[in-house]
Amino acid sequence: MKKIFTVWLVAVLLAIICVSEVYARCELPDNINYVSGTAHCLAIETFSPAGSSSKTLAVVLHGDLSRGGDADYIIPVAGRAAAYGAIGVAMARPGYTLVGRASTGEPTRDQSLDDRFTAYEISSIAAAVASLKKHHGAERVVMIGHSGGAVISGVMLGSSAPLVDVAILVSCPCDIPRWRASQGWGLLDNAESPIDYLSDAPKSSKIIALTGKDDKNTWPEFARDYVTEARGMGLDAAFYLIEFARHSFGPIGSSDEFMESLIQAIRSR
Repeated sequence: MKKIFTVWLVAVLLAIICVSEVYARCELPDNINYVSGTAHCLAIETFSPAGSSSKTLAVVLHGDLSRGGDADYIIPVAGRAAAYGAIGVAMARPGYTLVGRASTGEPTRDQSLDDRFTAYEISSIAAAVASLKKHHGAERVVMIGHSGGAVISGVMLGSSAPLVDVAILVSCPCDIPRWRASQGWGLLDNAESPIDYLSDAPKSSKIIALTGKDDKNTWPEFARDYVTEARGMGLDAAFYLIEFARHSFGPIGSSDEFMESLIQAIRSR
């Protein structure tokens, strides 16, 4: 009897997990306000370019927001991408909110060390981006990521190849173990690191990394060395050091270097 009960209990728990997975995804994703990943329902804000339909999808991912709050600061970036001719999408990572709408999941800032930047979460976001690409009939994908969002975008460049054509990485801790050690923080044993996926990135892809000169969180050398390694592998990669900028997105996002990089990424073929 005890064995039967144990088998029954395991079956019930598995059923609960499966149902949870189903309802973690969007029941009716419209790909304008919500999009389904493999394990998450992600809130998005979509901007369409004026005139003819665009063949470029630009997706913006925010940082970890360790001080709390929503991810609305990335919305103007998506709007700017649309003004330059792309379908601009601001995406709330799992557990975060965007314009009052929440993505399912747990935010990175609340996760245990073993659950941060895992393949499970990154692949779910990649699946959502792939769905958006198909929905909009886009031919190219530009990922724009800030801080933790840059980690995800950089990993996706290789792990989801050939999905991402251009990765614009702002304040990127592109070498996760080295970044954590620089701050005296514990290691993230299950975290994916962008530098480990360079060898899987398509040779046709492009990397643009921008870091503030005064960034004391993700030091400039992390992105600079990442770009150097990318170039050594034959990839088209560029690094820009932004004067008078720290870790926050604002000063970098308004810089000439970022503006020009975004325009080139959207309009190049």
